[in-house]
Amino acid sequence: MSYTQFALGVRRFLNHPTRVAMVCFVVFTTSIVLNGNLWRLWGLHRDFAHIESEIGQTKKSIFDLQSQLKQAKDPAFIERQARDKLDLAGEHDLVFVFPEQ
Repeated sequence: MSYTQFALGVRRFLNHPTRVAMVCFVVFTTSIVLNGNLWRLWGLHRDFAHIESEIGQTKKSIFDLQSQLKQAKDPAFIERQARDKLDLAGEHDLVFVFPEQ
């Protein structure tokens, strides 16, 4: 096969845009798969979904902690905790002390 025949074959091939587009698509797809970019892209997508779910959980946790902090700043809550956990009594409470026998 001479150079002129090869050039004619290439020219005939280039005159069919659909064939050229298909060859370009095959070369592009093969290079992406063999290069590993497709695998990396899939991994990034998976990581993105995981991070989005963690962000949602963290936002919910922040909201819960903010509501607990708001409740802890309430004097009635502090007094209730002091009575329950530390066995303290209020100023006008009546305290009974039973002797051990």
